[in-house]
Amino acid sequence: MTALGAPPRRRTVRARVVTAFQLLLLAGCGRVALVSTPLPQRAYVWQREWTAATAAAVREAAPRLDGLITLGADLAWADGRLRVLRPAVDWPALHEAGQPVGIAMRIDPSAAPRAEDGERIRRFAETARALVAEAGTHGVGCAEFQVDFDCPDRKLAQYRPWLRAIREAVRPVRFVITALPAWLNEREFAQLTAEVDGYVLQVHSVPTRADGERAALCDPARAARWVAQAAKLGRPFAVALPTYSALVGYDPGGRRLGMALDGVQPSWPAGTRVVEVSPDPVELARLVAGWRAAHPSTMTGLLWYRLPVQDGARNWRWPTLAAVMEGRSPARRVEIRTAGENPVDLSLANPGEAEEALELSVRVRWEGPAPLAVEALRGWSVTQTAQEARFVRAAVSVPRLLPGSQR
Repeated sequence: MTALGAPPRRRTVRARVVTAFQLLLLAGCGRVALVSTPLPQRAYVWQREWTAATAAAVREAAPRLDGLITLGADLAWADGRLRVLRPAVDWPALHEAGQPVGIAMRIDPSAAPRAEDGERIRRFAETARALVAEAGTHGVGCAEFQVDFDCPDRKLAQYRPWLRAIREAVRPVRFVITALPAWLNEREFAQLTAEVDGYVLQVHSVPTRADGERAALCDPARAARWVAQAAKLGRPFAVALPTYSALVGYDPGGRRLGMALDGVQPSWPAGTRVVEVSPDPVELARLVAGWRAAHPSTMTGLLWYRLPVQDGARNWRWPTLAAVMEGRSPARRVEIRTAGENPVDLSLANPGEAEEALELSVRVRWEGPAPLAVEALRGWSVTQTAQEARFVRAAVSVPRLLPGSQR
């Protein structure tokens, strides 16, 4: 008995992926110095609940990455009160990994800066100081402290006092902020960078408006332009790239209602259009390859959001990320495997490096008499003739087959 699988359908790579040569042209227009030095690559451990799988992922990352940034606290300010969510970080696991560790403090976007900000600034600074101290009590030296706050563009000038206070609270630790590409067009941003040791340019985001059935989290051409624009400021910066996917709900008018990553899925209202947004590993690999060949001298590295964790539902696995980090497209392969003789069980296996959408059919042929019965599991249907059976997807949703997995 033989089992034949249709090859996986390949997605067309958009022609506008920026090559190293195009990056040279973009940067050259602004007389930006380009270098081919190694680009350190780190990843975010953005877990609000640490599990055994998270600790295992941290240990596995040690030989693969140049450092980790862990979420230390998630802050929100409402009704004059500070709400602090502190993940139960597994500091011993981070210490055991032996990698440089940074701490990120996220501030909810609703806490927009205002004129009377003294109490908030004091509480933010206290939290930052406590996070650095907590890491130290577990033998983890804080190599970098990051503030992740999507400040409204018009409020950047009022954001500066926050940064002065937090920087003083974490001295002498290297102090960094995350920055949105839109900030590059604001006059105040250059002044803002004077308050920090560097920044992380986030070139990925979830679209606020619906655009097709699938949308990209990162447009490579725009990312390359933003990097060239950032380089002209002459300040050190890293670039954050996505590894995650999200389900995003949009109302009938195309306005974003919310999104789901891992964990509990939302209950969407009637009429919601749900779109999957995800990064394209082939396009990101080409982008990384271009930067590895030539990047602005002020570009200090890449940061991947997020670290692969075995129990993460919508995130790349290590084979995919490892290939993209090297600047090469992940190898793709789907196999049909058999087990047993009577009955014969068929499985789809993915020994490749990229996850595969199971948009395929499986055809089984035999010689001699037909089997007594052919059965399909839930989500599949089967039709049988005298010499073959064909299995096709019956469910509306298309499942994913992760690298190294089998179904």
